[in-house]
Amino acid sequence: MKEQYVILTGGKNNAGDHLIKDRAKSLFKWLKPERKIIDFNGWERLSDAQLEEINQSKALLFVGGPALQNKMVPNVYALREKLDEIKVPMATMGIGWYSKKGEWADTYKYKLDIKTLELLTRINNSGIKSSVRDYHTLNVLKSKGFENFIMTGCPALYSKEHIGSTLNKPKKFKRIGYSLGVSPKTSESMFRQMKDVLLLMQEKFPAAEIKTVFHHSPSPKYLESHGANLNLYKFHNRFLNWLQQNNFDHIDISGGATEMHNYYSDIDFHIGYRVHAHILMSSQSKPSILLSEDGRGKALSQVLGGITLDAYEAINESLFMKGLNKFGVRIIDNIAPNHHLVDDLSHTLDYESKTGIKFYQPRVEINRHFEVMKNFIANLP
Repeated sequence: MKEQYVILTGGKNNAGDHLIKDRAKSLFKWLKPERKIIDFNGWERLSDAQLEEINQSKALLFVGGPALQNKMVPNVYALREKLDEIKVPMATMGIGWYSKKGEWADTYKYKLDIKTLELLTRINNSGIKSSVRDYHTLNVLKSKGFENFIMTGCPALYSKEHIGSTLNKPKKFKRIGYSLGVSPKTSESMFRQMKDVLLLMQEKFPAAEIKTVFHHSPSPKYLESHGANLNLYKFHNRFLNWLQQNNFDHIDISGGATEMHNYYSDIDFHIGYRVHAHILMSSQSKPSILLSEDGRGKALSQVLGGITLDAYEAINESLFMKGLNKFGVRIIDNIAPNHHLVDDLSHTLDYESKTGIKFYQPRVEINRHFEVMKNFIANLP
């Protein structure tokens, strides 16, 4: 048996996925330095050589992302046809659900297929604790009888140099990042909303440097990545063209964690739709406002507190609508946006500029939840 863990991760083109595995590896280096980490792509079928590597390890860990989904096997983790070929204990680390509406009631009717339940049963019975990234995900699992899970938060929440720190909020924001979401790939109204938010930011912070941040690349290289979505690519290019026509700055940080770290380490404030932009800024004790476009953001707000504004009011998840979206047909908008979002954001910015109280909450919660993550890692084999 080797003194190592094998981790299955999901880093493709999305910068946030790379951040998760980068931070997870940093946590192991810090808190479990005696264990070597072997990283495999979760979406690829395990080869015989990889299976042998796993079975010589202390444990197999499924790390981060919205991995708890119907058809988690094989869509998120391809694994092997026969699960019992994996002989070592298995555990999750900071995985989350992927709900569009994201209401607490949805945790009780969340669909998981037979193969996914088989994997979760094996994980639940492995004899070690598993972790999830939010309380909504925890309740999904508990409602289905899986009791051996705890809520540690996402691995990306934890930066060694910032644990125990307090919020770093300048008197004036000089550099602001605006992260684009993904919902406009199926919703024209969300496309308009994202333009309106940027226009408000320009109005509120006329002296600041504001850049729109692409976590997925708008360049053709995105289409080469596994699972690339053509509608998302088209949205990004439409938005990029609008930015260029209006002389707005932008930056592409896709494809890895380094550019993401470099950019968000160099700004004062973030507003936007990307959950891991919000997580990274909060982990660095910097102010951030998340505009939630699905259940991931809603669930995160229950972990961190702080400022999360709902960008939508309702989402049409009918089979008919899913079929239209699959073929890129836009005759009906599948999302009813929050038509008050721009006003909500404007009022929030005015009020928090005077008090800043909510900006302080995520740092406090990260410090508190870190103790749970630390205990989780300490108790791994």
